Amino acid sequence: MTAVACGEVLFLQGGSVRIEGHLELVAAQGGVRPVRIPSEYWSKFPPSGESLRAIASTASGVRLRLETTGARLTLRVRCTHIRFGDAPGARNRFVAQIDGVTVATAEAPVDHVLQVTIAGDEATTTAHRDSSLVEFDSLPVGEKTVTVFLPQGVIVDLLDVDGDAPVSAAAETAQPVWIHHGSSISHCVEPELPTSVWPVVSAAITGLDVINLGFGGQCMLDPFVADAIAATPADVISVKVGVNIVGARSMDQRTFVPALHGFLDRVRRGHPDTPIVLASSILWPGSDDNPGPSGVEFLPDGGVRCYTDGDPADVAKGALTLANSRRHVEHVVTVRGSAGENIAYLDGLALYGPADLPRHPLPDSLHPDADLYAEIGRRFAHFVFGEDGLVPRSTLGW
Repeated sequence: MTAVACGEVLFLQGGSVRIEGHLELVAAQGGVRPVRIPSEYWSKFPPSGESLRAIASTASGVRLRLETTGARLTLRVRCTHIRFGDAPGARNRFVAQIDGVTVATAEAPVDHVLQVTIAGDEATTTAHRDSSLVEFDSLPVGEKTVTVFLPQGVIVDLLDVDGDAPVSAAAETAQPVWIHHGSSISHCVEPELPTSVWPVVSAAITGLDVINLGFGGQCMLDPFVADAIAATPADVISVKVGVNIVGARSMDQRTFVPALHGFLDRVRRGHPDTPIVLASSILWPGSDDNPGPSGVEFLPDGGVRCYTDGDPADVAKGALTLANSRRHVEHVVTVRGSAGENIAYLDGLALYGPADLPRHPLPDSLHPDADLYAEIGRRFAHFVFGEDGLVPRSTLGW
């Protein structure tokens, strides 16, 4: 059985759009906000859950699809940029595409700033203006479907849409639905363009309708995320897990595997037969064999270096390393696959490993840049959805 095409039609004063890649639209001061964890689960966030709430409200992979004959398209939006502690917020852009080709981009305005403490226990909003206009000019005239990708590291409230010709929601796609869950390396806030998000790259290559549940710093095998996935129609699911758990030292060698089984068990309540790809983490250079917690070094040139800062002696006492987490993820797939489950393992080192270091050094020793994210997207498309992949695109029933 194939999933119902994701997305819903949003009617605004100036026209309508189809919005995709989210799990819920919540009311937001005269408009709506796409979020990637449904609000019914927010009460289950930890007491210091403001970081998770902010990250789940950003728009990675969220896009609008609309039809128009005009040359100009205008969105009225309210963009909230997030600052965690003293770190500057992500500065991403809106991207307009036609038939998969980028025809225009626009800066994400800074309408509000959400300041979140490092501990995640407090969040305060500073309003600079109520809303802004994001304009795409010089679009090709004539009938066309325009896809607008929202900035992936920003909270976006949609207030209205307009153009120099009528704007209406595009029809549903006939593409398989792919749900992906992962860490900041799936969220991909670092590149300027939301089309550089690697799950978006993979989806474009393979013709999939992606819902990207990549949450920076928040891929912790939370039961409510598993429940949200279970409740969402999908033709294929992937989970890429390890680095946040090691970096936060939130689990150890004793607890990681049972927690991963429990997460998958909850997903299976809604997807008993859906193919699942379980992927381990990419290389963390210099930190793969050391336990967390993570640390940050501020370099003289203004750069930063992220690293694991735990005591190597703790590994013998049960502390989890990223290298260990890969073996544990593969173990879970072996156990479940042997019992007949439709599940496959992808080694994260196939997406980025030691051989890639000379060509693709990581700017902060942890997160890729735009070029490497694109390469990871291409590799994931090949290893997972290629004809010889773990879940060939041709097997998804469309």
